[in-house]
Amino acid sequence: MKKLAWLSVEDYGTTVMEIIVASAMKGYLRRMPEKEALKKVESIIEPKVIQLFGEGGEPMPVQSYVDGAKFAAFIDEAVADSIRELEVRKDDMSEVSIAVLQNVEGKSMVETVSFIGDAYRSMKYAK
Repeated sequence: MKKLAWLSVEDYGTTVMEIIVASAMKGYLRRMPEKEALKKVESIIEPKVIQLFGEGGEPMPVQSYVDGAKFAAFIDEAVADSIRELEVRKDDMSEVSIAVLQNVEGKSMVETVSFIGDAYRSMKYAK
């Protein structure tokens, strides 16, 4: 399984907004200590694993339960964290990015962003 840093956010969205949200979540998780990031994701997703193995021999969830309300709150936290990071830069591109991120609502992105499952697997099983 790839490490979180190696997950490509472009793989987790078909629209620009989905890719931006996946990028915000990835950045948010990467700015946390690894154990804290895993704990944060484990509070959102409950994978159901049977004896199936994915890439590299890691368990592959057959079905996962994702708490939609917690996932929406996580997306909102990740977006707020990204905005704080961008505000420090004070350049034109950062201002544009902030304007886009301010339009993100976690609850509207829950059904379309699939990043959380692979983020969980990468933190739990990456070597």
